[in-house]
Amino acid sequence: MKLQSIKNEEKLINNILFLYILGVAISGWAFVMIFLNGGLREAVFLLSGLSAIITKLLEKPLGSKAKYVYACIPPIVGAITAAVSCTTDSAGYVCLTHYYFVATLLLVPYYEQTLLKTSYAVTIVVNAAMMIAFPAGFLKLHSVIGWVFTTIVYTVLLAVCCFISYRATTLFGMVEKKELDLKHVLDQVQVLSNDLYTAGAALSSVSESESTSAEQLASTSEQLVERSNILSSKTDESMNNLGELSEWESVVADNVQKVENASRDLLEKSKENEKFLNDLHAINGEVSKSMEATNEMTQNLSDAVKEIGVTLSLISDISNSTNLLALNASIEAARAGEAGRGFAVVATEVGNLANSTQESLKVVQSVIERVQQNVSQITAQVEENSSKMNTQNEYFANVFQCMKDTAALLNVSVNAIEKMGEAHSRQADVIKKTISINQDIAESIKDENEHFNSINAMTESNANDTTNITEQAGIINEMVDKMTVLLKQGE
Repeated sequence: MKLQSIKNEEKLINNILFLYILGVAISGWAFVMIFLNGGLREAVFLLSGLSAIITKLLEKPLGSKAKYVYACIPPIVGAITAAVSCTTDSAGYVCLTHYYFVATLLLVPYYEQTLLKTSYAVTIVVNAAMMIAFPAGFLKLHSVIGWVFTTIVYTVLLAVCCFISYRATTLFGMVEKKELDLKHVLDQVQVLSNDLYTAGAALSSVSESESTSAEQLASTSEQLVERSNILSSKTDESMNNLGELSEWESVVADNVQKVENASRDLLEKSKENEKFLNDLHAINGEVSKSMEATNEMTQNLSDAVKEIGVTLSLISDISNSTNLLALNASIEAARAGEAGRGFAVVATEVGNLANSTQESLKVVQSVIERVQQNVSQITAQVEENSSKMNTQNEYFANVFQCMKDTAALLNVSVNAIEKMGEAHSRQADVIKKTISINQDIAESIKDENEHFNSINAMTESNANDTTNITEQAGIINEMVDKMTVLLKQGE
C-alpha cells in the first residue's frame, strides 16, 4: 500500500520532472546551437521536451503511470540523441550521462523502487541496444571502459537511490504511522476534550441547577415561613371562632331545652284540651238531647193548653146554656101557672148541664194535672240543662285556661325559637368565617404541599445532579486515565 504522504507529493514530483525534462531539452538545444554550431540534427534535443509536453497533457488519463513515462523519456530520447549525433564535434554530448544520473536522482522523491528499477532497466537496455546499433555516436562520448565505468557508477547510483528510497519509505512509513498514531491520539484527545467539555458543561449545568435549586429552596423556605405564620394566625382565628361557636352552642342548647320543655308542656296541654273538648262534646250532646226533650215537653204542654182551651170553650158553652136555662126559668117563673112543667124541663136541662160541667171539670182537672206534670218535667229538665250548662261553662273555662297556657307556652317557644334563630344566625356567620378560614388553611396547606413537593422534586433533582456529578467525575477520571495512557504511548 502506498503511503499517503508520498501520494500527496507525486503530483509535485511530476511537475518537477516535466520542468526538468523541458528545461534540459530547451537549454541543451540552445547550448549546442550557440556554442557547438549545431544544425538541424540538434533538433533531436527538443524531442524530449515535446514528449514531456505530450505526457503532461495526458497526465490525468495516465494517472499513476505518468511518472513511468516521465522516467523513461530521458534515457530513451538521450540514447536516440547519442545515436544520431555521431559527428566529430559531438564530444559535448557527454553531458547525456549526467542527464541520466540527474533524472534518476529526481526519481528518488517518488520513493518507489519499482520506478527506479524500471528507469534503470530502460536506460541500460535502450542505451545498450542503441550502442550496438549506432556505436560511433556512443564511442564519441566515452570509450568502452568509460561506458563500463559509467554503467558501474549508474548501478551504484541506482543501489544508493533504491536504498535511499527504501530508508525514506521506511522512515515515511514510521513517520506516517506515528502521524496516524498521533492523529489517533489527537482524535482520542479531541474526543476526551469534547467529553471533558461535555462533562464540564454538565457540571456547569448541574452547578447552575444546584444554585437555582438553592435559590428556589431559600425562596420556598421564606414562603413556607410566611405561610406558616399566616396559617398560625388563621388557626388562632379559627380557634377563637370555634370558642364563640361553643358559647352560642350553649345558648342554642338552653333554648333547645326550653323549646323541648315547652313542647312537652304543649303536648300535655293539648292532651288536656283534647280531654276537655271530648267532655265538652259529650256535655253538648247531652244538652242537645235535654233541649230536644224540653222541646218535646213544651210541645206536650202546648197541646195540653190547647185542650184546656177547648175545655174552657165547652165550659163557656155550658155556662151560656146555663144562662139561657136560667133565663128560661126566670121567664117560666114569671108565668106562674104553668111553672111545674117548665121547671121540670129546666131542671132536666140544668141537670144535664151540671153533668156536662162535671165531666168537663174532670177533663179540665186531668188536663191541669198533665200541665202540672209537664211543667214539673220542664222544670226538672231546665234544672238539668242548667247544671249541664254550668258543667259546660266549667269545661269552657278549663279549655280557655288551657288555651291561655298553650299561648304562653307558644310565646315561650317563639322567644326560644327567636333566640335559637339569632344564635343560629350567629353560628352560621361563625361557621362561614370558620369555613373561610379553613378554606384559607386548606389552600395554605395545599400551597405548602406544593412547596414541599417542589422541595422534594428539587431534592430528587439534587440527588440526580449528585449522581450526574458522580458519573461525570467517573467519566473525567476515566478520561484522565486514557490521556495518561495516550501520553505514555506518545513517549
